[in-house]
Amino acid sequence: MRIIIASLALLVSAGLASSQTEKLSFRTLALAKAEFPELWIPAAGKSIPLAFSTSQPSAALKVDKTSPLKVFKGPLDEKGKPTDTAPTLVELPAAVSSILLLGWMEDGNPGFLAVADPFATAKNDDWLVINHTKKPLTLQIGAAATPAPIEANSQLAVRCTAPVGAGAATTVAAKQDDGTMKTVYSSYLPIYEDKRGLILVVQKGERLTVNYIADQIAPKAAQKTAPKKR
Repeated sequence: MRIIIASLALLVSAGLASSQTEKLSFRTLALAKAEFPELWIPAAGKSIPLAFSTSQPSAALKVDKTSPLKVFKGPLDEKGKPTDTAPTLVELPAAVSSILLLGWMEDGNPGFLAVADPFATAKNDDWLVINHTKKPLTLQIGAAATPAPIEANSQLAVRCTAPVGAGAATTVAAKQDDGTMKTVYSSYLPIYEDKRGLILVVQKGERLTVNYIADQIAPKAAQKTAPKKR
């Protein structure tokens, strides 16, 4: 009897551990326009297809959190399983459960970078800047704002203080070999009540390109008031 009870306890605890597996929420975004191969991430016994666009992050996806994250390329077999025997391993930022998965193509092979991004709870002033270049940058949003430094190959969460409903003068400057800063992007960016800014800076050779994306924030949960009992 004790053996049976102990076995049942092990089964129950294993079931609880399985149900409590930490989840990873993520969206995908391409750093530059490219033709990506078929890409997949396993989830709950299935294979989730990944698509990368430069215009907007993808819809939110959710998988069991494992680090590194395995991304398979190529076709699936007859059982819907990846045929790729050497998946790309993507390291996840520590202690995060929500990321932006960046993708690009280089020499015919896909590359990936996982960036911490709590997009489900982000507000319109929670901007994210990604410097995918070898040069240190500075970003200034609004004439009164202090330029924010962004190290090479890094990301920075920025609090945008520009007023909603107007355009904010925005500049991105890159550090040159002689130590001076050169403006590589200058524009008036709209400040929305229901959107946040994503700014991607990408390098190709010596040329730096900047892509601004107005990212729709998650709607606020409706306040439900229970009727009073009489």
